[in-house]
Amino acid sequence: MAAKDMKTIWQVPKYLPYVQPNLTDEIIKEAEKKIGYKLPNEYLELLTIQNGGYIRYTIKDTLHSQISGIGPYYPSITAFEWLKEYEGLSFEVDALFPFDGDGHWNICLDYRQNKDEPEITYIDTEIDFEKPIARNFKEYIDKLIIETENQFVIETNAPITETLKFISISINNDFGQPDLFAHGYPIYSNKFNDNWIWVSPNKVPNGFIRQGEDRYEELKGQMEIQSVQFPEIDKDFLLITFSGNEQAEELTTLFRNNGLTIRELSAYLNKSSNR
Repeated sequence: MAAKDMKTIWQVPKYLPYVQPNLTDEIIKEAEKKIGYKLPNEYLELLTIQNGGYIRYTIKDTLHSQISGIGPYYPSITAFEWLKEYEGLSFEVDALFPFDGDGHWNICLDYRQNKDEPEITYIDTEIDFEKPIARNFKEYIDKLIIETENQFVIETNAPITETLKFISISINNDFGQPDLFAHGYPIYSNKFNDNWIWVSPNKVPNGFIRQGEDRYEELKGQMEIQSVQFPEIDKDFLLITFSGNEQAEELTTLFRNNGLTIRELSAYLNKSSNR
């Protein structure tokens, strides 16, 4: 990921419960006092844009999907004491500070070898395994990628209902009711030869929280602000994902032959990064 993409690293909509209050010098000072080390400049730069949450990017061959911020809510990089409870590991966990993971695997700031500039290390406590990811946070940022396999963009200004009808006629199968729960915006699903198709708008709420979750009343107003999943793409365009490679090739050809303008998502991202 290029440095100029730092402002668009965060996933939209942002999952509001995972975003901490705005970063301040006092918050940074208290966090560094608690962990006992200076936090990387690039990490703090990201948190000044948004103090934690899910990201659009990942590290290849991992489940990496978020960067913890600094604050009173889960997840925070200052909540690391639980890691010290693991016993019988072949590696030392002191000076490891997870910023993503589920407790079985984690990606950590690693100060064990360098107290001034942490490495980024992947650990798996279930299988007693560790491996280096990057020599520092800047190199980690450079290694981040957006997964785009079988993801495409439908270029259209028509209402999403018209495009869904077009696809339904093309594959002779109707879409069901959209899933609004998972990510805070409608995701329409359909099936073709036992493989899945998902369609969603690029224009979505800037953030979301589910009714009944903690802090719902406090945060729900932020769902009224509109944004886009991919700023590299026109806000009115649609995103379509296929569950299989052969299906993606077959259906994109079919849709194009029927008059739909559809391109690989990677083409838009590559074009943007080359500007």
